[in-house]
Parts: sequence; C-alpha cells; structure tokens
Amino acid sequence: MGGRLLVVDFDFFFHNPFEGVPAAHRGGHELYDWVHAENQLLRESIWPIRAEGFIRAGMEPPRCEGLAGFWDRFRFTTVDPPLFYADSNLYAGRLTPAHYGIGPTAAVWREIHLFDAHHDSGYPHSDGPTSFEEWKERGQYSCEDWMLVHHDQGSRLTLTYPAWRPDGDSHPPMVAVPTTVDDGSALSTPFDAVFLCRSGSWVPSWCDDQFTELLTAFPGRTHLYPGSEWNHPRPDPLPTARNMAAVFADLQARPTAENIQTTPAPENPLQHRTVLDSEQHRPQYPQASHTPRP
Repeated sequence: MGGRLLVVDFDFFFHNPFEGVPAAHRGGHELYDWVHAENQLLRESIWPIRAEGFIRAGMEPPRCEGLAGFWDRFRFTTVDPPLFYADSNLYAGRLTPAHYGIGPTAAVWREIHLFDAHHDSGYPHSDGPTSFEEWKERGQYSCEDWMLVHHDQGSRLTLTYPAWRPDGDSHPPMVAVPTTVDDGSALSTPFDAVFLCRSGSWVPSWCDDQFTELLTAFPGRTHLYPGSEWNHPRPDPLPTARNMAAVFADLQARPTAENIQTTPAPENPLQHRTVLDSEQHRPQYPQASHTPRP
C-alpha cells in the first residue's frame, strides 16, 4: 500500500438546509427539495428553474461558503502536489497511487480521507444492494458507493462532514467509516495526492466560478481526469431565471378581467321562426371570464 489520498467534494461547501441545519440567510428548506442523480438534465438543464425559485422568494440564489483558505489547512508530502479533478466522484473509485506517480506499480491507497456532504459508502435502494456483501457480488459502483472499492482493497477510510451537516447522511454507510464534523482546524498528517469533484448535479451551475477559484488556489499541479466528461463553466442560469421570474410576476400583477355580460335583443314575433332556425346552427359559447395563469 502507498500514499494518502485527500478527496474533496465541492458540495461540502454548498450549505443545503434541506439536508442540514436551517440557515435564515439561505432561505427555507423547501427551496432545496431537489431530486439528485448524475445525468445531463440535473447537471446542466435544471438550474434556471431552481434559481427562479429563489428569485421568486425574494432572495439571490445562494452561493458556496467556506472556500477561503481551505487548502491552507492541509500539508502535502511534496512542494508541488498532484490533483485530478472531474465532475463526478465516481472517478475517485478508479484512482490508484500509480495514477499520481506514487510508486509505478502501487495499486492500493494506505488511507483515503473524504471531505463531503455525503459518505459515498453505499445507500440502500429498492433495486440495488442493501449490504456490502450484496454490493461486492454485483461488482459495480457509482458516485454513491465508490468508497467501498477502496474498503474492499484494504484502504483505511476517514470521512469529514461539513459543519452545516452535523448529523450526516440519513442512511448509514454499508461499512464502518470513522466520521468527524468539520471544525475548521488544520490536519497534521500530510497527503500525497488530491482528487476534487464538482458534483454538478448537487452544486448549482451559478457557483461554477467558485469551483474555478478553489481549483486555481490549489498549491500544486492540477489535471482533468483523463477521459472524464467535462463542461465548465456551465451556461449561467441566472439571466434565464430572472426572465422567468419576471414573466411570472407580470402574470400575477394583471387584473382579473370582468365577466362579459350580454343583453339579448327584444324578440321580434315576425322573425321568431327565423331565430329558431338560425340557433340550430349557432355555436354555443360559454360566458367569458379570464383568470391569470399561476
């Protein structure tokens, strides 16, 4: 075994009150009741709609917090430490010390320390494994359980949750993982390499500039994980969100149209038969009214 790997998920910095403690400056938890999955819709397309929810609630879409000086809390074994980055933490399951040139044949990490709002160590699903043993039999992994790959190889795992999520995930990991809650202090044990993931289905695209800042501030070499899907920065969702919110506000501001009342003309007995005949072919219109769309 060789080396210690630091893995940082960018959602560590995005305080989500729906998953953690309330925060008045970030709005009510109902604004964060989001579906999460790694696909193009939730990574690229959904964010204007979610941003509109904040704007209609009268607040600016929230940003990531706690980025300043983050890398200063860590020590590294070289003056120019290596970092790979990608959108998904899935790729952290593939990394070996050899990827970073730490021992040309080293295949297993001695230790992995994860800073994340989620433990990534297996979550039970109705159509998936419910235990480590079932997971191992299936032989597949994703961003939800990549830590199990390293557990199976004998690596020592450690997890640090952000301060905004002191109770951690709602479901425990499938294996025992020593866990702490971040207190902002420095770590004394040095790391050999780093993996940083953006988690674009969890962290809004209006925070992409902050990811760039965090990546740029890293005191070493940074490389995109080879072959990983990467679109950065994603299109800014805020102009579209503001336009959508403005249309909604305009529709709500329109007065309700008055009901249209019609007064029938006096009946002419001489034309009585003609009127009856014409009504057989006259389209029947309901009484008109107008209600603004929500």
